[in-house]
Amino acid sequence: MVRTLGGEGTVGGVREANAAAVLGAIRTHGPLSRAAVARRTSLSMPTVSRQIATLIDLGLLSELPVPPPTGEVGRPTVPVDLNEDVIAACGVHVGITTITYGLSTLRGVLLDSVRVPTPRGSAEEVLTDIAHEVGAFLAGWPERRIIGVGLAIGGQVDPQRGLLTHGPLGWRDAPAAAILEAVTRLPVHLDGHVPAMATAELLFGEAVHARSALYVYAREMVGVAVAVDGVLHRGPGQSGSIAHLPVGSDVSCPCGKVGCLEVTVAERAVLERAVRAGVISRPDFRALRAAALAGDTAARHILTERARALGTAVALLRDIVNPELVVLGGQAFTDAPEQLPVVRQAYEATTSLPGGDILTTSRFGPDVQAMAACTGLLTRLYTHPFSVLPPSG
Repeated sequence: MVRTLGGEGTVGGVREANAAAVLGAIRTHGPLSRAAVARRTSLSMPTVSRQIATLIDLGLLSELPVPPPTGEVGRPTVPVDLNEDVIAACGVHVGITTITYGLSTLRGVLLDSVRVPTPRGSAEEVLTDIAHEVGAFLAGWPERRIIGVGLAIGGQVDPQRGLLTHGPLGWRDAPAAAILEAVTRLPVHLDGHVPAMATAELLFGEAVHARSALYVYAREMVGVAVAVDGVLHRGPGQSGSIAHLPVGSDVSCPCGKVGCLEVTVAERAVLERAVRAGVISRPDFRALRAAALAGDTAARHILTERARALGTAVALLRDIVNPELVVLGGQAFTDAPEQLPVVRQAYEATTSLPGGDILTTSRFGPDVQAMAACTGLLTRLYTHPFSVLPPSG
């Protein structure tokens, strides 16, 4: 039986909800004393103490060393924080050209990350290879308790049935969860890569304290996610798409139109234009960037036009959603940081709303894919801790 982690069922009721509240307070504001947790959660001190004791037994929390005596009367407060030495979440991000394996602590810190080319073959063959690679990857961390394997991918994801559909890879209803479960013997969590990246920002990134946030991703594919009050919006049916958002470029799209966002900014498309222009001899983004930094006019023009298209798209999306914060993620933003001023200029020239200085880049940088794949499991752990790690008794 596939133990996919996508449902909303709980095993602990009010007790689990209280434990999740304690975990959430410490994750967001910790380390905290028990009294501070009680104030943050509005739970009674006895309830907080019981939950912290259980969470310590599960390896999720730990008491920090007792501070030295101050001479004050009364028992010194002992702060409690997330325990980053026991639990870990494994994540796999499947991209069109690259697969990334990652292992994260409870605090969203990557312990390890490996990138390999995406193998060719049927979905079943590739997923079986991934499952065996996960086993080899995790063998290097025997001291860690792995709570499961998260898999993030573009395309359409059915987490309840554990199925993936990805047009560019030729996958349709691929039984990803069943294949990974059978080989790794670990629970599996599936998610779309853009929602997963937005969730990482909500848990550990710049969006932690924002009332509303817009997450914009761009690399080989483009995508967007919206969160309000810390909750990611997930619409019914298929995921929305910004691939054909018009950004005013002169690039032709397979859809028959000109100026669609994805064909304008996708890394492969940008590199193909650079090769055709004779700027670089083979598709290599580092070579293209180096040429631009060295003063090559054509290389600089290609990257500048890409940055302008990105800034225009971000502004159009910002004006629709009107969020408190906009987070930019993906290598289209982070691999050429010298182009970010161009992104901002195009954004400021396009947005029609006041107070436009709300852009920030993801703190995960080039590790965003690995971190995102781990985050679904961590979200499940923080919201349903006893479903993921049942307490004894």
